[in-house]
Amino acid sequence: MTSACASTENLEPETGFADAIIWETLAKLTHFAASGEASTIDLGGLPMSNRDRAALDDLLGRGEVSATLDVIGRSEVWETQFAGVWRVRHHGAEGIATDLIEITVCPRILSADRRDAETAARRLAEALERKHGIAETAHET
Repeated sequence: MTSACASTENLEPETGFADAIIWETLAKLTHFAASGEASTIDLGGLPMSNRDRAALDDLLGRGEVSATLDVIGRSEVWETQFAGVWRVRHHGAEGIATDLIEITVCPRILSADRRDAETAARRLAEALERKHGIAETAHET
């Protein structure tokens, strides 16, 4: 697989950050597998060249799960070819605003917030009431 940065990778030197990030990812993935403790690597502040980013993207690859979200800008989320290792990119007006590797079961941006779920439950109850003229209350399980 070739990254979107591949067209410029011959113009910039590889700094070695890709290998360092892969080693850090391996350590965090090993810890996650043993403890269940999720972690994040923020790539945003690192002085990576486009060639480094291409090398990182090529090694991690893409797995079977991906999502695109449109919430205050576009976000892309995909599981790499390594279970539990996710890429999360948030785009802003100037390009990529946030570039993360999340080592977790499911990236936070894909998980429903309980407050959002409470609001959704009220909205669903209202929709049922409008449709059937009744109000259902949530049952605890």
